[in-house]
Amino acid sequence: MSDSTLGLLACCCTVLLWTIGTYAFTSSARKAAATTVNRVRLLYALVGMTLIACVVEQCMPWDLLLRPPLAQVGWFAVSGLIGFTIGDSLFFHAFKILGSRRATVFTCFAPAASLLSGILLLDEHLSALGVLGMAISIGGILLLTLSKDEQQEVHDDGHGRFSVGVIVAAAGAACQGLGLVLSRKGFAASPVAMSAFHATFLRLLAATVSAYLSGLRRVPLWQELKRISADRKIVAPILLGVLVGPILGVSSSLYAVSKIEASIAQTILALTPVSVTLSSAMIFRERVRPLSALAVAISLAGVFLLVWKDAH
Repeated sequence: MSDSTLGLLACCCTVLLWTIGTYAFTSSARKAAATTVNRVRLLYALVGMTLIACVVEQCMPWDLLLRPPLAQVGWFAVSGLIGFTIGDSLFFHAFKILGSRRATVFTCFAPAASLLSGILLLDEHLSALGVLGMAISIGGILLLTLSKDEQQEVHDDGHGRFSVGVIVAAAGAACQGLGLVLSRKGFAASPVAMSAFHATFLRLLAATVSAYLSGLRRVPLWQELKRISADRKIVAPILLGVLVGPILGVSSSLYAVSKIEASIAQTILALTPVSVTLSSAMIFRERVRPLSALAVAISLAGVFLLVWKDAH
C-alpha cells in the first residue's frame, strides 16, 4: 500500500475518531459542568500523553519539562492555557447548549482565527484568497445562526440560550485557532526539533495546572475528581473522548501528515463537521434541515480556500 493511500486512510480515521469524541464530550458536558468536564478530561489526557511522550522521547517525565529552552516551554504553556483550558472549556459549554452537530460547525472558524493571529504574531500576510476564505467560512456560520428552526430546537432541548451557545462556540474556536498559532511560535523558539507528542505534553501540562489552579478556591477539586470518576455515565464518555482525541486522534493525524502533504491532510480533517452532521442524521435520527446542511457546506468551502491558499 502506497504512502499516499496510508495517509488518506489515516486522515479518514482521524475524522472518525474526532467525530466520536465530539459526541462523547457532548454527552459528558450535559451531565456535569463544562469546566468540571474539561478539568477531569485534561488530567486523564495529561497522564496518557505523558506516557506516550516518554516512550517516543525515551526519557523520564521530568526530562520532558527540563530539556527544552524556557522560551519554548513558555510559548507552549500559553498555547495550552488559551487553546485547551479556555478554548475547550468554552466549546464544551457550546456542546451542552447547541449539541454536537451545531457546535461542530463553529470549528470552521478556527482556521480564520489562526490566520488573523498569524498576521499579528508570525508576520504572515493576508492574501485575497485568505480574505475570501474567511468571509465564506464566517458567512456559512452566520447562516446557521440565523436559522429560526435551529434556534427553536435548541430552546426546546432546554440546555441554554441559543445566543449564548453561539457566543461561546465562536469564542472557543477563536481560542483554538490562537492556540495553534502560539504552538507554531513554540516550535520556532528553538532550532532543535521537537516532536508533536512532546509539544502536546507541554500544552496539556500547562492547561491542566491552570485549570486546577483556577478552580482551587471555588471547587473541592479532590471530591470533584472522585465524584466524576465514580460516575460511569460521566467518566465513560470523558475517557472515550480522551482516547479518541488527544491520544489516538493526535497520533493518527500526525501519521497522516508524515505520509501526505499537510494541506491535503488539513482539508480532509476539516470534514469533521460533515461527518458529525451525517452521523447525526443517519445514526441518531436527528433532523438536519436543508439550510443547516448548506451552512456546513459554505463554511467548509471557506476552510478549503484558507487551507489551499498557499498550497501551490
